[in-house]
Amino acid sequence: MATVRDSDISLWLHNKSSLLPFNDSWTSGSICSQLNPDVLKNIKDCFPDLQTQVKLKLLLSFFHIPRRNMDEWKVELEEILEVATVDTEQWVSMVAELMKTYPATMSLNTEIGEIVENKRIFSDLINDLRKLVKRQGSESSSYSSGSNNSQMLPLECQYLNKSALISVVGQQSSVIKHFTLKRKPKSAALRAELVQKSMDAASNMKKAAAPTVPVRSRGMPRKMTDTTPLKGIPSRVPSGGFRSPTLSSSLSRPIMSIPRNPAGRKDGGIKLLDITEQPLGYAQAKKKKKQELEEAKRNSELSALSASSRGKNPCPTYGNVVTIKLSESQEIHPLGDPVLVEHHFQMNYNTGEWKKIKKVKTLVS
Repeated sequence: MATVRDSDISLWLHNKSSLLPFNDSWTSGSICSQLNPDVLKNIKDCFPDLQTQVKLKLLLSFFHIPRRNMDEWKVELEEILEVATVDTEQWVSMVAELMKTYPATMSLNTEIGEIVENKRIFSDLINDLRKLVKRQGSESSSYSSGSNNSQMLPLECQYLNKSALISVVGQQSSVIKHFTLKRKPKSAALRAELVQKSMDAASNMKKAAAPTVPVRSRGMPRKMTDTTPLKGIPSRVPSGGFRSPTLSSSLSRPIMSIPRNPAGRKDGGIKLLDITEQPLGYAQAKKKKKQELEEAKRNSELSALSASSRGKNPCPTYGNVVTIKLSESQEIHPLGDPVLVEHHFQMNYNTGEWKKIKKVKTLVS
């Protein structure tokens, strides 16, 4: 470039950009090796005569200049940026104003306010960049290091291993761990408890069998005579009395209430029971039947809760979000006003989540 005359700088710049967009000379560091203070001065003089595409590529190539050269050429670069700031092309003016502080501080100028149109373009550009970064950050996959996003780093970082990646982009900060779950959430514990109770109830129902009544085996019946006593019929004569000689005389007496047999006595034959007398096991059978009905009802409720815990709505007529009022009480607000506090239980069958809701209403005195 030492042999290039000042009058040929404009032609040289246009020739470098003639193969664009296929030629990436302006976006790589190759152009930086051909720049020097004299070339930069000539570029400042011919800058207004360049094409818009060449102006933009030239300004963007300043980002590839090494820091050492940037300090040496700071004056020439600032002069080029001052000329580009007043350019008639709006994009060239906005980019030049954005890079105004770059030669001195190596950072961009975010306070765009000298030209109103440039401020509007800069605001639109920032909004588009924020949307792009947000979308790329949510869709990108992580590297093996766990803290780097592939689409937020240069393209060559996709082909680097962990050590090479650290040497290029530096050590990335690890993710801060704010809390640690020590136990499962209440919903998981409640679901496991309901499932276990349902399984226990089902197994108890299978084990429960109908009560068996023992049948006494009897031998051959004996021949009945008038003198054969009827076993199981207690004597109507008080202890120490006389037995009736015949059956007809005993039956001629008025029928009295028949006392129960003493416990432990086993008599066969026929038993006469009073109509007001109930068997010994009647109360136990009644109590057992009541317990079975209550257990069946409890099992049905557990089955419904178990089905709801697996995501099935037992009452679809109430909707997918069911709210049940648990309690209602009056309390005194810290400010002194009486309030009505209501506690509700809400189950969302769409997501499988449940929560408790507290509603506070001010009471009108």
